[in-house]
Parts: sequence; C-alpha cells; structure tokens
Amino acid sequence: MAASGFNIKMLHDNDGKISATQNGAYLERQFRTVLKRAHNPRRCYQAQTIIISFDPTEFDTSDLKAQSQQALRLVQHYVRKHFADCQSVIAIQSDGEGGKLHAHVVMNTIKPNGKTVATNRFNINKLRKDFDREMKTNYQRITGRQWTNPVHNQTERKDIHNLTTKSEWQHQLKELINQIKAKVDNITDFLKQLEQHSITVTERQKGKAWTYHQIVSTKTGTREMKVRDFYQRIDKETGEIKSTRGLGQSFSKSEIERYFNRKKENEKEKQNYDRRENDGLEKVKTMAADARARARQQRRINEVAEQQLKEAIDEEKRKAVEQKTRLLNQEQRQARGTKRVSRQATKPKRESRSKQPRRSKEIEGPER
Repeated sequence: MAASGFNIKMLHDNDGKISATQNGAYLERQFRTVLKRAHNPRRCYQAQTIIISFDPTEFDTSDLKAQSQQALRLVQHYVRKHFADCQSVIAIQSDGEGGKLHAHVVMNTIKPNGKTVATNRFNINKLRKDFDREMKTNYQRITGRQWTNPVHNQTERKDIHNLTTKSEWQHQLKELINQIKAKVDNITDFLKQLEQHSITVTERQKGKAWTYHQIVSTKTGTREMKVRDFYQRIDKETGEIKSTRGLGQSFSKSEIERYFNRKKENEKEKQNYDRRENDGLEKVKTMAADARARARQQRRINEVAEQQLKEAIDEEKRKAVEQKTRLLNQEQRQARGTKRVSRQATKPKRESRSKQPRRSKEIEGPER
C-alpha cells in the first residue's frame, strides 16, 4: 500500500513520490554494501524485522489509500525518532480484503558507519512501549481521531480461546511464536514458553520436523488444533513442488534452530565488540596516564635543571667576587710595598746631606 525508508535509496514513481512497489534485490544490495563496512563482513545475521499490526479501531480499512498513508506517517515518525542512525525500509500492507492494516520494518543491524546496532534496542517490550507513546502523541494529530489504546483498554482479552477457525488459530500461533522467539535466547526456553501457553510440539521425520498442537475452544466445542511446521510435497522424478503446507519455512525446526544460532553468534559478536571497545578505552586511559607520568617526570627534570643552573650561576658570581677581591687586595699590598721601598730609598740621602758638612770641617781642621 505504501513504502518508505531511511538511509537508503528507493524507487520513485513518475511524479517523484516513493513507489509502493520496490525491488527487493536493489534494496538488498544496499544492505550488503553497508555490511561490508562491518568488522565481520561475512556475518550471516544482517537484519532485524519489526511487524506493527494496527487494531481495527485504529484503522478500520474503510479507506485503505488514506489510512495506509496515515499509518506510514506514524511508523516513519517512530523509526526516525528511535532508529534514525540505522538503515531501514518500511512497507505498509493489508492482509487481503478486510484484513488488518500493518507495517513491516526491516532494519540493517550494521549502521552506515560500520558499527553494530545494539540488540537490546530490539527488545519487544521496549518496542511496544515506545510505539504506544508514539500513538498517544501523534495518532490524533495525523488521523484526526482520538486514540483508544485498544491493547490496554480492552475489557476482555481476545486470545487463543476465542478463536473460531483453524486459520485464525494458525495466525495467532505465528504471532505467538514470533513473540517468544524475540524474548528467549535458546530453543529449550522457546519450547518451555510454548508449553506455558498450552502449546506442545511433537517431532516427525525422525526428529527433523515439528508439529504444533493445542487444545482450543471453538464454536463447535473443544478440539485439538495441530499444524505442521513446514511441508512440501515434491515429485521425486521431476523435482516439481506440488503442494506446500504448514505455518511456513521460518517456523520449521531447522529454521528456528538456525535463528537461535545466529542470535547466539550475534550476541557473542556484540560482546567481543564491547570487549574490544573496553580494551581500547583502557588502552587510551593507560596511554593518557603514561603521558601524564612522563609530563610530571619532565617537569621534575626541568625543575632540577633550573635549580642546578641557578646554583651554577650563583657559584660563578661568588667566584667572580672572590677573584675581584683577591686582585684588589693584591693591588693594595703591592701599593703599600712600593711606598715602603720609596721611603727607605729617600732616608739615606737625607742622612748623607746632613753629615757632609761636618766632614769637611774636620778635614780643614780647627780655626786659628
């Protein structure tokens, strides 16, 4: 009925609007292009799917063209708010004539930047609460009608025991299986959850296939409903598929086992990714601590060098002052020695001059 997407190229009509008919191979190639940017481009678990089914009180399908566009706007706003960083495709469908209006959302588990989308973002309870808030906030604005909150306001739950036909039971069984698959992590817990809803599983084909059983109340009374997981009657000579029965290949034992194996691998990969991120963070912290230690050591070295330089300068000044003082003292001593020699030299001359006349008189003798 309508289609849209985020972070992906989609086919358009001649009028420029996104076409309701899209090429699956074209979209898948874009998903795989993003997958190649991941740490492990060979991973098998690439996409998450979300099915949003609207109650008849929300969209009664009386005007599918208008209501499909309204449903698309609601889902677009929800995806933009909670998964804007992901690559996604949205398709609005209606199950046959008079069927419920619902939306299929396919999310790439690898972001366009190559990082993995955390699996806890796809928790079923969180998805339901977030979309309920979206309906409460925007339903009346988009549709012009008040939202009745049919899931929480119904007086009597319409569950498996109110079903009247086998096809309705199978449809409800598919929804229940998908809900349980999203909540548990292994096939043992999956079977236990089915038993809690009064659904038993028996094996066939030597343990390779399953048959689902449940005792339900119908208009004709209580009866056992059962359905094979998946079965195809094939012509052994030509290989032609003559008929296909059961819930569908995705509900077969082999596919459910493969689903939980992929889920386990994805969780392990997420843990490895988180561990690598934590290791990288610890390494960055260690490098930062080492850098701070080196900086402190360098500051200490600089302080010691500055102190040594200051002491050396002070020592040079002290020696210069001492040398200057010694030279000054030496000059003073030399000056005093020169004066003393000069006085000693002039003293004999004076004495010789004072004694000379008496000698001459003595030579001439006494006067007569």
